[in-house]
Amino acid sequence: MNTGISKIIGGRYEIVALLGEGGFSKTYLANDLLQSGMHYAVKHFTFSSTKPSAVTTAKNLFQREVNILQKLNGHPNIPSFFEYVEENQEFYLIQQYIQGNTLTEKIQSRQNLAESEVIEMIHKVINILEFVHENNIIHRDIKPDNIIIDKDDNLFLIDFGAVKEFIAQNTQLQKPGTQIYTQGYAPIEQMRGYPRFNSDIYALGMTAIEALTGLEPQALTLDIYGEIVWRDKAEVSDWLANILSKMVRYEFSTRYQTVIEIKRDLNPNQSVTNLVPTQAIAPSINIYQTSNESTSNMILYTIMGVLSIGAILYAAGLLPGTRNTQPKRQQALLLETTLISDV
Repeated sequence: MNTGISKIIGGRYEIVALLGEGGFSKTYLANDLLQSGMHYAVKHFTFSSTKPSAVTTAKNLFQREVNILQKLNGHPNIPSFFEYVEENQEFYLIQQYIQGNTLTEKIQSRQNLAESEVIEMIHKVINILEFVHENNIIHRDIKPDNIIIDKDDNLFLIDFGAVKEFIAQNTQLQKPGTQIYTQGYAPIEQMRGYPRFNSDIYALGMTAIEALTGLEPQALTLDIYGEIVWRDKAEVSDWLANILSKMVRYEFSTRYQTVIEIKRDLNPNQSVTNLVPTQAIAPSINIYQTSNESTSNMILYTIMGVLSIGAILYAAGLLPGTRNTQPKRQQALLLETTLISDV
């Protein structure tokens, strides 16, 4: 398809401009010939081969994405899916066109975003991911290019072409899935072909770090444990730094497991958190509440402990006004007896 030549898809959608392209598809802006003023994003699956096997593969991928988009249809921050068109063994998806700027463009125009803006962005994306993950789908390609913000500051997550339906029985003994990812935003398990739900969490964490620092992932270094070194490159509170560092842990088992956990730690009214403090950063968001009963017990144990210590010091002749008049052997025996009686 030549972007300089108008082409009509399905007798209705007139291609007018190229919006972007990936490994297996190109996305175009199209006018609606049946409804004036309406615009759509038309995704065209591109395959160079005309072999029957390649056409079958293209059709399978096309139908897979159709099924997923239908499942996700209705969420206000995921572009709506309208229909699909198959013409001359070519496949097209017709979706809502979101007019706005990508997060990449916003970062580049500002150099970096303020902490409050990044927190707001994380909140919006995890609300989308909560819905996506509840439908057993992993996005697998979260990055600034796939986040669009419109003129009303509404945020949209786009490009579900890399999504993978999660199979609970997927183990290391099975053949790994298709390795789809963008370098720098994907964690190690995804690059090895075993994406998990919290692989999306890693990608969102890297996206947030880029928004704070203005630096792409390739510009950051790793420590000897494989963890991202970024804290010294951003004006950010320890509270948020701890959250982001846990989002991008190298090992998926030490990372946040669900977006619900992130929502809990981002909530300032939450009483108990599950953060693992980062190296050289003191945890600053753990808040513990105790009941009246537990408070009374703590006071009682404290008084008993003070009395026990006082008895030991008195026996040892270390308190003011006392004098050590017992032989050392007898004194040691008394000290030992006192300790045992306190247990």
